[in-house]
Amino acid sequence: MNRTWTLTLVTGLALASIGTAHAFYAPKPHAGTRSVTVYLLQSGLAVPVAVLARAELVATKIFASVGVPVEWHTRRAGGNSMDAAEAIEMQFDSGLPAPFHEGAFAYAMPYGTGGTRIHVFSDRVLRVSPDELSGSFLGHVMAHEITHVLEGISRHSAEGVMKEHWSIHDFYEMGFRPLPFAIEDIGLIHAGLLRRKPEH
Repeated sequence: MNRTWTLTLVTGLALASIGTAHAFYAPKPHAGTRSVTVYLLQSGLAVPVAVLARAELVATKIFASVGVPVEWHTRRAGGNSMDAAEAIEMQFDSGLPAPFHEGAFAYAMPYGTGGTRIHVFSDRVLRVSPDELSGSFLGHVMAHEITHVLEGISRHSAEGVMKEHWSIHDFYEMGFRPLPFAIEDIGLIHAGLLRRKPEH
């Protein structure tokens, strides 16, 4: 049976825009590490192109920091299903009733073996932060849920990307640079990648 885990965050925060540029140096992918392929499907309110592009960049940097490359693709509604062992499908939903996963911005089904394993409530995400920070916030949400699927277990860490509840300080840090992974998550991510289907 699949278990659903939600990412709940503090809402109603006013975040200041931070214009300072920061260099990013990503390590090379680990030897033998496969890239992670993510297929995106939008349903209902579409995420603005600029916001989604920024979110993909942020999530890519988060995974690059631990030597894991990510490839992003768009899938049309009704398109062919992907091999669950080969790719992760993420759907952006909107307009769902407030009681549905109340307080959550996304949820993942890490024990799933097919179909859409990540749902992001795009309207809730876009409401939680100023426009200039929406992409960074969404990128962290996406990275958090992708990590649940890669690790293949339902757990959270005390710090970083995989915290169950991000603090005001965490939101502030997102404006400067991507949040890091906890040491235990790095090991779990790479162990999960080793379990994935090998290249043909």
